[in-house]
This record gives sequence, structure tokens and C-alpha cells, in this order.
Amino acid sequence: MNDNLDMIYGIHPVMEALKSKKRNVTQLYVSDNKAGHRAVEEIIRLAKRNNVKIDRIDVKTLDRLTRNANHQGVMAKIQPIKLMKLSNALYEADGNKKDLWLAVDEMTDPQNLGAIIRSAACLGFSTIILPQRRTVGITPAVYKVACGAIENINIVEVANLSAALTDLKEEGFWVYGADMAGKPINTVDYASPAVLVIGSEGFGIREKTAENCDEIVSIPQKGGVESLNASAAASIIMYDMMSKIQLN
Repeated sequence: MNDNLDMIYGIHPVMEALKSKKRNVTQLYVSDNKAGHRAVEEIIRLAKRNNVKIDRIDVKTLDRLTRNANHQGVMAKIQPIKLMKLSNALYEADGNKKDLWLAVDEMTDPQNLGAIIRSAACLGFSTIILPQRRTVGITPAVYKVACGAIENINIVEVANLSAALTDLKEEGFWVYGADMAGKPINTVDYASPAVLVIGSEGFGIREKTAENCDEIVSIPQKGGVESLNASAAASIIMYDMMSKIQLN
């Protein structure tokens, strides 16, 4: 495969990439056992409309190309995701007083990151910040779980998350970190524009990151149950922020 192209698979991710047209889809692979499948036929129609080369291949070949992932019979080659610089994302925000951003701190689980990106796009968050190191990137697995939401959100890559949060605060953003020891979200009145920081699955946000937060927030939970995973917790807090900031 061309190293300059990304590979995506799954019905929803491929369809969203074809619909959004933000990135050029160059080739579509369709499993020969999906002939007549309604969603796959819609993908084929979109690909033809966009002059995308279509190859029908056997399912074993598609399994090999996707390393036995849950490809649902479709895979596409696509231009790589355009990662933004923080300065460019701030310029695009253009002083939006209700802008909502998300940052992840050393998250390594592609399932969690993909689910978080999907929720962020659904809940009106415009931008997600990913550190360059010790954080899973936008892999095909992340893209698949995100169901194409990556096409509808800005992805900013930074060398140092703490420094990026400092820059955001200087630009007027309020920074909220998620941690079980924080202030219950039902008692929090968020200031905006705002960025929510979600930590890793097992360790939460790092101490250095927490020092750059204006407030640490938490989800009240009843005893006797395990704590929520990162993606579930992020979704709840993002909804709380969106409902209090963007809907007011």
C-alpha cells in the first residue's frame, strides 16, 4: 500500500469519508460477498459519483489487508488526516466565546479514544488535542470506533500538552480536568470558551497536567460499582459542559 495514504475500513467510516469530501478517497475495496448489501451499495454509488477507483476482492484478501479487523466488507485508501497546529486551530476558532475543546492526556486505548472522538463531535466540541508521545494516534482502529466523526472535528497535535494548555489559557480558555477527586459536575458552573482534559485509562491526568487546570471536576457515583471508563466519563462531562455553555 502507498505509505502516503491512510487506510480506513467499516461501513460508517468509509461512507462518512465519501460524504464529507474533506479528504480525497483514492480507492475503494469491496468484499465480493457483500453484493447487494444496501449500505455497501450506497458506498459504491458515492464512490462512483466521486470518481473513486473500485476493486472487488475476496473476503480473505480484505481480511489480510485489514489484519482481520471488523471491516464489514469495505476498505478505502484516503489522504492522511490533516493535523492542525494549535495556532491555526485558535485562528479558526476566531474568538468563539462558547467554543468547546477536548484534550487527552496519555490515552493509549484506541477503543476509548475513538469513542471519545465520536462523542465530542456529536456534542459540539470543535477540536481535540493529542500529544505527540505516549498517546495513541488516529489509527484505523480509532477511526473505525469513531464512525467517521474524525471528518467533523479538528485534530491538533502538540509536543507538550501542559504548554498547550498554558497557551490556551492565555487565549482566554478555561481548562477543566476530569478526576474522581474533583468537584462534582452538578455543582460546577463552567466558564467559556473551555477545554476539557481527559486522562489515561488507568492513571487519569498527570500531576503536571492537573496543575494547568483551572478546576478539577468529577462525576458523582454511587458506591458499590466500579468507576466509569475514560470514554463513558468523558461523554457525561462533555454533555454537562455542552448543556451548560452552548445551550444557554
